Amino acid sequence: MAQTGERPMSDPLGGNGDFFEYKREPDRNDRLIPMINIVFLLLTFFMIAGTFHAAELLDVEPPEAQSEGELPDEGPVVLIDRTGAMALGDERLDSEAVVRRLKEMVGEKPVEVRLKADRATEVRVVLPLLKALTDAGITRVQLIAVRRK
Repeated sequence: MAQTGERPMSDPLGGNGDFFEYKREPDRNDRLIPMINIVFLLLTFFMIAGTFHAAELLDVEPPEAQSEGELPDEGPVVLIDRTGAMALGDERLDSEAVVRRLKEMVGEKPVEVRLKADRATEVRVVLPLLKALTDAGITRVQLIAVRRK
């Protein structure tokens, strides 16, 4: 406490009153901080803006296409892997169950079914499925292939 006639001190520790004055030597690593910020921003951008593809239930490598036409991306996809295992959507099914499920989907409206078979799948696996689909009233089947590089 200041008595009469004395000047009050601005700092209880006897300094000049700059409590927050702190000087430090410049650090070389300070120049890295903006670069680290940019790297994290780019990483975040590419994670958000990147294309996400749903993983397929079966590992299928389709054959190369002979034509350059584009197919619409509509309708259910039947997957057939090289062993002959089939899947519709996210379920593994046998061929009868695939046809039955597609019949339920079709109902009254015509639907195009997309068939994505592995290039090593034998024809004896695909042809009975195509016949069963035709017998079920599904007349439009698209065979999916990849473009040549």
